[in-house]
Amino acid sequence: MLRTFLLLIALSPLAANAQSGTGLSKSTTDALVHVVAHEIGHAFIREFDLPVMGPEEAIADDFATVYVYFTFPDRAAFSAAARARQNLADGQIMGPYSEYVDDEKRAARSVCLLYGLDPKRYEALLDEFSIPPDAASACRDFGPEVGRSWRRLINAYRLPEGARVTEVRLTGDSIPMTEALVGGPFGRDAHRLLSAIDWHSQVTLAVRECDGGAGWSRNDRRITLCHAYVTRFETQLGN
Repeated sequence: MLRTFLLLIALSPLAANAQSGTGLSKSTTDALVHVVAHEIGHAFIREFDLPVMGPEEAIADDFATVYVYFTFPDRAAFSAAARARQNLADGQIMGPYSEYVDDEKRAARSVCLLYGLDPKRYEALLDEFSIPPDAASACRDFGPEVGRSWRRLINAYRLPEGARVTEVRLTGDSIPMTEALVGGPFGRDAHRLLSAIDWHSQVTLAVRECDGGAGWSRNDRRITLCHAYVTRFETQLGN
């Protein structure tokens, strides 16, 4: 049964820790901000019927990096780097016809793009991910182009400054994971990402007790985040 996070009861020490934002590691929540932004990218493309001019998963990855940069410039490096480390930990190699690219390339693309968007601010990424000089030059080349393109699109669909947010909802199953996520700093970040866009109907972020990953459902207008997926992130990033 779905309930709004304001009605949830703390069910465990993990849920109690969520009140201070300590229920999950910072690296996990940083990575999940990028994941939610990726799913918002799918929602953005589909809800506004934008043309899909390439693999949608790669497009949504770029959207996530750029959108987090626009929204949280001081924290974008933590988000992109944590997501990149999680991709590297997964290390999946995709087949030649997959819409997804290999995890190593996804990781490299996100940190390269973020660095290219603001090389001075994110220079530390070069050392952290061993980006060689020729690759760094390429990042500086294409980063501003990608950023400019997304900025023009996103600005066309932004909610006007000061407008009341009516079409965004955060919910979850009655499990400790919901309280740790929706009731803490991650929930505030996710709400800010969602509420900046002028959706024409309600969009929901739901934390569910399920074994899948994260996904956007156009029929339900819902981003689902499975607790098993979050647990995997915590195993990979939490130590």
